[in-house]
Amino acid sequence: MEATGCPRFDYDPLDPGHGQDPWGRLAEARREQPVFFMPSLGMWCVTRYDDVRAVLHDSATFSNASAIELANPIPDDVEVPPHCVFPELRSIGNIDAPDHTRQRKLIQPAFTPKRVRRWTDEIRAIADELIDGFAAAGEVDLVAAYADPIPIRTIAAILGFPPESAAKFRHWTDSFFDLLGVPGMPRERAAELWRGLVESDDYVRELIEQRRREPRDDLVSDLVGSVADDGTPALTDDEITANVHAFVVAGTDTTAILIAQVVRLLLEDRARWAEVVADPGLIDAAIEETLRFRGPLRGNMRVATRDCEVGGVAIPQGAKLYWMPASANLDEAHYEAPERFDLHRRAGSDHLAFGVGTHFCVGAPLARLEGQVALERLVARLPNLRLPAQEVEYLPNIITPAPAALRLEWDAPGA
Repeated sequence: MEATGCPRFDYDPLDPGHGQDPWGRLAEARREQPVFFMPSLGMWCVTRYDDVRAVLHDSATFSNASAIELANPIPDDVEVPPHCVFPELRSIGNIDAPDHTRQRKLIQPAFTPKRVRRWTDEIRAIADELIDGFAAAGEVDLVAAYADPIPIRTIAAILGFPPESAAKFRHWTDSFFDLLGVPGMPRERAAELWRGLVESDDYVRELIEQRRREPRDDLVSDLVGSVADDGTPALTDDEITANVHAFVVAGTDTTAILIAQVVRLLLEDRARWAEVVADPGLIDAAIEETLRFRGPLRGNMRVATRDCEVGGVAIPQGAKLYWMPASANLDEAHYEAPERFDLHRRAGSDHLAFGVGTHFCVGAPLARLEGQVALERLVARLPNLRLPAQEVEYLPNIITPAPAALRLEWDAPGA
């Protein structure tokens, strides 16, 4: 929804140039027009730290409900059953109170830092197994061979999916993000991806029925077995299905991007990599600084529930806002030398990579742990990693543009 005379700025997250290297344009926007309308997407872009933080803290004015809509509608020849959680996907990330409060209270305990730490050995074993598969080669595409598999195999284990299903869910996750963040794809491609989402919905519902009959020590069983104060099931099958999908969608591409980004940023300056190799105690700082400096989430959406103002700009009721942690986390008004990747930055975890407020990412402790373990194993086992000259292409997406590949080299044993 556009207001008459609304401010504009030449930035489009799907423009090839802006998508690959938006940082200069976003710095100009923060200085010249920090809140502006993007006609190509029909959204208002919010770029400054304080403005983004204010939007995220005011969920009454800026709603999450229906804020995330798939950019590619269901093709006429694709049948989506009425029970399917798509296209709305009303998970805790896409609803408001009171439903959000009720569901988050039930789900949050599974993702506390203490609870997720019990998965450390599992994640380490996954990472070591993957490294075993390419350590002797002396070169690898880190995205395909390491960054992508770790989070999908981890979340599959936590949820209780059979290991062989991880590849399916990787495909379904890619389908969701493409339908969500890449508008205007060919109809045939959209139809293929929509059929995949319907298939994934059926798969999760079958798993719920299996866990209802035979509970196990996994998150799906926990959700199925949760009860309200009156002893009735606390979550409906639709709510469980939606949240299982949300865990997979929110916790795979984003963490894969984080793993690839932290390795790239450290290797771009060998002094950084050498410092972490010499002092693995800096791994946590490297993860936090990567989340701030080049975090996985470029931007996300909310919807204005009333006429309001953001950064002094009038926003009409019903307008969709595109809030940008990728810009806010580089705001000169909030950070000293924000364009410097600094392993020793003070207050490094006050970034907005996971959002803030009632909708702060419930899976943040798990994402941090996966990133830390993935980097720890590379540092320990391949300390002589190198980043050869290459153009790293980022796949177009308004929410999570991901590196298509990241080639690395090292001196393999016996080479």
